[in-house]
This record gives sequence, structure tokens and C-alpha cells, in this order.
Amino acid sequence: MLRASFQFGKNGVLLWLLLICLPLSACSDNPIRLGFSGTLKGKYSDLGVQGRNGALLAVEDINGAGGIDGRKIEFIVRDDQNTPEGAVKADRELVAEGASVIIGHMTSSQSMAAVQGMKDSGVVYIAPTTSTPLLQGIKDNFFRVIPTLTDLSKGLAEYSVDKLGKKKLAVVWDTSNQAFSESYKKVFIEKFEEKGGNLVGEISIGKQKKTVDWQKIVDELKSMNPDAVVMVTSARDLAVFAQFCTLNKTDWTIMSSMWGYTKELVQTGGKSVEGILFVVHFAEDEPEGEYAEFRERFIKRFGWPPNFAAVFGYQAVQVFAEAVKRNGGSTKGLVAVVPGISFDDSLIGPFEINEFGDVKRNGHIVTVKDGHFVTVSKREK
Repeated sequence: MLRASFQFGKNGVLLWLLLICLPLSACSDNPIRLGFSGTLKGKYSDLGVQGRNGALLAVEDINGAGGIDGRKIEFIVRDDQNTPEGAVKADRELVAEGASVIIGHMTSSQSMAAVQGMKDSGVVYIAPTTSTPLLQGIKDNFFRVIPTLTDLSKGLAEYSVDKLGKKKLAVVWDTSNQAFSESYKKVFIEKFEEKGGNLVGEISIGKQKKTVDWQKIVDELKSMNPDAVVMVTSARDLAVFAQFCTLNKTDWTIMSSMWGYTKELVQTGGKSVEGILFVVHFAEDEPEGEYAEFRERFIKRFGWPPNFAAVFGYQAVQVFAEAVKRNGGSTKGLVAVVPGISFDDSLIGPFEINEFGDVKRNGHIVTVKDGHFVTVSKREK
């Protein structure tokens, strides 16, 4: 065999050895290319920027420890422009550059567009903050480290009725992230009415990207006379709404989806956002696992504290790295490897990805107090 191979000459032997090594990751020290796709500019960028930074820190940690089986990760970032077309365009560029796994997207609508638009590409998604139930319970190439919004929305509705005694509900929701916001408000309304409350009206924003007339919205809400308003919007929109509520001396309780649970809320809204309520999967003041150490390193690296998107971005890369290790160093065929991956000790407590790419986590009732997010109570998963 050896004598026959040398009949090809020197170049033939090199080609023969190359062909043998192609299936074996150990034969290559080329970097493993990992993509990231999320919104990095504009009022919806708080999730994208923090998610990217959390993922980047994870990549730096892995590379600093020697990489995956000796191979470093090359992190390639694209802005999805917060549009379905932008999401697919960004992902196609990532795939063209050699990424077979993408950390993203950070909003449900862009994930929905990407999964549909890239279904024939073979790319695998590990989403940090996509929580729409429209992708739940499906065996496909989409995985996530954040649970679906269903439990959170139900939990906040139950809390508003059982603990706060609210009876009249109004909802303001952003249609630009419809896969998330419409699902969230639907689940919330159903549970609120099931508990004996009544929906007095709802208002949608985000159509055609026009500037929102918040005074008009507050006036319309006044005519509905709610005792609770649920906001399914970005943190910046939530902050401005709260300011208009303060100016108009409204007396309803403001509640929000986890979408508004970022530092931009307090930075933009100031004292007006005090008392806003959330149910979230990550409580900053009651850290679990390795979060405290992670927070210190994140601040040192990027100059400001991490939010939930940063934490889940970091964990999405951890899932990727574990899957590649289990797959012999290859990024091909990870669809069959990711289900069942679990972490007993992670940044914010244990989690496991099930056969459909979904996870479960504990929930926390959180409010804003003295400019900080403070836990009111903890809900078991």
C-alpha cells in the first residue's frame, strides 16, 4: 500500500494524506467559525448588543482556555437590521463565510423569518432571547436557551389578579416584533380573564415605523379606565410611556414583558419607571450559579453590567461548544447533538435543552426600586 501510494509522486502523497485528514477535525487547526446575528443599532439594539457581547466573552473564554479540541473559535458578527429581509441577508452572509451555526436571533420575529428563509441551508440556530411559542415543540434546526414566553406571561397575569387585585386590563403592544408581542399579549389576556379580570382595550404601535404619539396613547388609555396596563414593547418605548404616565398623573399599574427588562429602561425613564413589574427568568439581585463572577468580568471587559441578553448570549455559546465537543470537533450534524445538552451549574442555574430545542427555567417577579431591579418573589418552573 505504501509503495503504491508513492507511485503518485510527492504531490500525490500530499493529496492522499489530505484526503485522509478531511473528515478528521484533529488533522486541522483551522478555526471553527461561529456566526452571530442580531439587531445592533437603533432602539431595539439593547438585546442585540448585549447578546453579542455575552457571546463574545464566551468565545474569548473558550479560546483563552485552548479552544475546542485545540481549535479556536472565529466569531463573525452581522447586524440583522431588525427586519425579516435583513435577518435572512445577514445569515446568508454568515453561511457564505463558513458559519454552520448562528447565535441568534435576539427577537422572535427575526428568528421566525430566518428559520423559514434559511430552512434549506442546513444552518443551526442557538437563540439567546427568542421566546415565541410559535417555534415551540418542533423538531428542526432551531434551539434556544431561554424558555418560551408562555409561563412568564401567565405568571404575570396571575400575579396582577391574585396579588394586586387588578380587574381591568389594557394592553399596548409593538407589532414590529409580532411573533413575540402578539403571542405574549394573547396568553396574558387569556389568563387574566380566566382569573376573573376583564380586558378593556388594547393599542398597537410600531406600524410603518412611524414616531409614536405617546400623549395620544395615554389619552386613549384614560378613556378605557384600566387599573393595569401591560406593555409588550422595547425598554426604550416602555421608558417613554412611563414618563408620559407620570406627566399625566395616571394611577394604573404598569407591567411589562421581559423585553423591557434592560438597563436602558432605567437610564431612559429615570424615576418614572419606579414600580414597573415584570416576570423574568433572570433576577440580577438574586444571582444563581456563577453569575457574580461573570458580572465582574463582563463589566471589566465592556464597561457596563450585563443584562439577561448577555447572560443568555454567553450560555448559547456554551451550548455550541459542548455540542461541538460531543460531535468530535465537527460543526456538521449538530441538529442531532444539541438535544439533551444540560448544565448542572451555569451562570444562572441549571438548564437542559429538550428534544424540541426548548428549555425550562425558574421565574422571578421583579420591580424597579431606587433605580435597580429588585425581586419581589420567586416562582418555581
